[in-house]
Amino acid sequence: MRLRRILAALMIVLLLAPELPARASRNSDWDKVKKLQSGAYVEILLLSGENLSGNVEDVTDATLQIITSGRGSYAGPSSPGGSTSWLRELDRAGIRRIVTIRRPYLPDSRKWMVSGAVAGGAVGLTAGAVQDAQHGGNYHWFEGAAGGAVLGFAVSVAALGAVLAVSTARGPHHRKIIYENNSNAAPRAS
Repeated sequence: MRLRRILAALMIVLLLAPELPARASRNSDWDKVKKLQSGAYVEILLLSGENLSGNVEDVTDATLQIITSGRGSYAGPSSPGGSTSWLRELDRAGIRRIVTIRRPYLPDSRKWMVSGAVAGGAVGLTAGAVQDAQHGGNYHWFEGAAGGAVLGFAVSVAALGAVLAVSTARGPHHRKIIYENNSNAAPRAS
């Protein structure tokens, strides 16, 4: 009986209460977009229905510039890998939604493996040289350097595997809507 009264009161409050502000209204502040750092990765939905993604280049009161990239036979400067970068300037009035995507940090694997091998080689060379100095010159420094390089490489591969496992365990990219145009403007023809 008491539960029915509580539910009835809740229904009356919800029916008579003024319309609650929409979630999207919190995201209609362009100043959040202006605070984006150059290079931030964003996905943009235009009022025309077109979806874009790229890195922020510049933001003004009226425009947003992003660098988009694509693959295929596009006109424009092309990199050796076949991808093309385009600078797109978007009018603020034509943007429906902007979503930031925080990608997980993954270190440069090539740099880590080379650094691990060099560091391991240096430690092995030093250990071998100390052993030669204490016990006579039997060229232990060379064996120590080679063994240290292999061990350093293996340790750096294991460390990269651990970073990748932690990044994978954290889940997918973090997405956050930072701007949403709440106008009821009809989509423009492309």
